[in-house]
Amino acid sequence: MAFKKILVPVIGAQQDRISLSAAFAAAKPFNAHVEALFVHPDPRESVPYVGMPVSPEVIQQIVDSAEEIAQAASKTARATLYVVAKDAGANLVKHPLASKEFVTCCYHEVQGHFITRVGQAARLADLVVFGPATLDSGPDVSGAFIETLAHIQRPVLLSPRQPVRSLTNKIVIGFDGGLAAAHALSAALPYLAVADAVEIFAVQQAPLDNKSLDEAVEYLALHGIAATPRVVDRGALSAGEALLDAATKSGASMLVIGGYGHSRLMETMLGGTTVHLTSHLALPLFMVH
Repeated sequence: MAFKKILVPVIGAQQDRISLSAAFAAAKPFNAHVEALFVHPDPRESVPYVGMPVSPEVIQQIVDSAEEIAQAASKTARATLYVVAKDAGANLVKHPLASKEFVTCCYHEVQGHFITRVGQAARLADLVVFGPATLDSGPDVSGAFIETLAHIQRPVLLSPRQPVRSLTNKIVIGFDGGLAAAHALSAALPYLAVADAVEIFAVQQAPLDNKSLDEAVEYLALHGIAATPRVVDRGALSAGEALLDAATKSGASMLVIGGYGHSRLMETMLGGTTVHLTSHLALPLFMVH
């Protein structure tokens, strides 16, 4: 199996450049197709409810202004795609195109609600890439990220703030023996198979369970993937802090984890591993719920 369709929502902001570069890096090992999706909001939804009569002229001005903003954002997003695609050596096409020789990409614009439209498109995507500071980018982007990861249950790649050139130099898997971590490991197999090096990190718990770590190494070996296990001493750090610190110091080009292994509400309230990793991102994060 290989990842052949990679979806990246774009919003016409500076972070598009970063998320697109990560998408092309994700596509490169498989010569996959990258689809940049821009969701054009319905300008009529920009009219606020004020509880009092508003003249048709004022309503039209609000609608026109919202439409102008959306068109400008779309123009910026499209221009950014062209620049990043050229830098990545990708071929621009009008429609999705499978190629064995090069990465392809296209710009797709739809109208509607951002979270809903991204979720619909994610259903038939092998990987969905979100930009840096996704959880702080407003309710639409953060909502689409959570919808894709937790409800649509597609693999997600969360990019750091700096441009990404390669994901497969060294991949670190954060493994705790749980179901989410197991799903992430198996979903990442196409990348693990082409990685230069693979390590599995288990953050030390009390008591320490090495059995699940050994089982993960054995599972990967059956797929022809040599993985080096390592137990990370968390010390006074949280599990998320210890995992991210160890992966970064090891020179990892991507970290694979299970996202929201516990309930999302519980993780948000208690500061789970997922919440820490997504808010302190220093390297590309491959996540599966």
